Formats: sequence, C-alpha cells, structure tokens
Amino acid sequence: MNLNEAHQSIAALVRDESRPGQIQLELDGAVAHLRIDNPSARGALTLAMMRDLITAVHQLTTFDGALLVVSSTDPAAFCAGGHLADVERALDEPGAAEQMSLAMTTALDALSDLPLTSVAALDGLAIGGGAELALACDWRLASPEARIHFIHTKLGIAPGWGGTARLTRLVGPGKALRILTSARYISSGEAHRLGLVDKRCDGSAVEETMRWCRSLLARDPAAVRAVKTQIVAARNGDIRSASQAFGSVWGGPAHRKALERLERHRR
Repeated sequence: MNLNEAHQSIAALVRDESRPGQIQLELDGAVAHLRIDNPSARGALTLAMMRDLITAVHQLTTFDGALLVVSSTDPAAFCAGGHLADVERALDEPGAAEQMSLAMTTALDALSDLPLTSVAALDGLAIGGGAELALACDWRLASPEARIHFIHTKLGIAPGWGGTARLTRLVGPGKALRILTSARYISSGEAHRLGLVDKRCDGSAVEETMRWCRSLLARDPAAVRAVKTQIVAARNGDIRSASQAFGSVWGGPAHRKALERLERHRR
C-alpha cells in the first residue's frame, strides 16, 4: 500500500466530519511543525484526523527542509491514539479494522522514512497509537510529565499502527514483549533508560527540541536530508539510493562553499 491508497482507505471509513480535532502542518524555513490539535480528547485521532495526517505526511515528502517536530497543542497529552467513539463505530464493518491498521502502518512507515530528521516532542501522555506515532519519529524528547503507555492489551487488542515492529527494533524482542503484555505506564525516566526516549527535558519538550536541534539546523538542509536518506536506505539494504543521495549533494552549493573555506585555510 502507498500513501495515496492509505489516504483512500481511511477516507472511506470516515463517517463523522463534525467531531473536533485537526492536524496542523506549518512549514517554517528548514523546520516543519506537525501538531495534533484535539485537546478535548487528549490528542486522540479521529478518522478524519488520520486521513489528514496522511495528507500532511504526503506533503512532507516534497518539503526541502531538515527537521520535523511532531507535537500536540495539549500540554498534558501528546496523543491518545485513535478516538475510540469515532473508530469503534466505523470499524463495525467487516475488514475495516485491518484496513485502518494497514493504512496507518503505511502512513507511519512513510513518516519514519521521510528525508527529514523527525522528533516527537512528548509533553504529556502518549497512549496506544500515540505511543506508536512517537516511535515512528527518529528521536523522542520527553518532559518530566511525559508518559508512554502501550495500553493495547488492556483493551484486548494489539498495536495496529506498526508499533510492535518499531518497539522491537528499539529495545529487543524480550523487552518489547514485556512492555506490550504488561500494558503499564512508562515514565520519562524509565523510557530514557530503555532507549525509548533520547533526552529528558527539565521543561517543555517542544522548546527543548528546538535547542537540542540547533546544531542540526546549522547544517545544510540538503546534506541533512541526504544523510537521513542514506540511513533509510541502510535499513532497507538499498545501496543505490544511498549512492544517489551522496551524488545529490556532491558539488552542490554547500559543498563548494566548504571546499572554498578549506582552500583559504590552506593558504
């Protein structure tokens, strides 16, 4: 399934456009800000929001910046996964649950593979699908109040957005199995020890993300994108794409300026 097919699959499940909540995408120079805006439901994603998330990811495939920051407008919650009232009604149809799962896994895989360095800024709870969304980003920064909760087995289900594979890659199969079957809250401190969180923040994770990524933003965006492309290629065993990424920046403006600086230092 590609992103267009994922979008069509979710769009076909949407039954109620009137529920509150939206996906905000702001492009600001080299930085893209993707915000989950549904504070009345702890950042839960309605099916319409899932559809719009896929639209945003598709837009980001052509964005020429270097950094994507995924956050929430709710300071107490990053994302509570799927909006239960909305999702339960739509998934009564035969095959609809698998349809949603495949579409959202495709969307989060595409987010993970974007030629952008992505950071999930966790200011509050990341529950269920919200934890899966956080793991689809390259890095995660967590405020003191942040909690990660793979709640799925408590609800009698398993992760449906590709989170099991991502969790297993991060912590290994044994720890992943324990986390998923215990279905307990993981504090920001424990998440950091487990490798689920890359940095613990003293305050706002969104604000700290911009400070933490300052050195990345000082680099040429094309070079950062080429490195990310190579990392995705390495994960997929794609040697040709890695070489093409190298060729895309060799001899480019930033490369030529760097060579000129080196030449001046040699004189």
